[in-house]
Amino acid sequence: MIPDEPLGKIIKRERNNRGWTLRDMAQRVKSNFAYLSQIEAGLAKPSEELVERITDAFDYEGEDRERFMFIARGVSAQIKEIKDKYPTVAPQYFRKAARKEDE
Repeated sequence: MIPDEPLGKIIKRERNNRGWTLRDMAQRVKSNFAYLSQIEAGLAKPSEELVERITDAFDYEGEDRERFMFIARGVSAQIKEIKDKYPTVAPQYFRKAARKEDE
């Protein structure tokens, strides 16, 4: 299970667990090692295509893959921003959205 922590921290831990250098990982995901370093440091946000290649490199499947994609998209941060910006509207909106998903 992927923990709820920043994307860069997850990537760095997973990369290190596999014994990969940044250059190794860059080669596997067809990216630039300097850019991956920025992602790990939280200074850059990867494209959806790069996130897909990273999930493939880490062999994430099922729930782990979905959770990683969710974290990579920054959805939880976006939800918090909406709740902070629109505190009276956000709860109603999220309840309505949840009902639609249940249908």
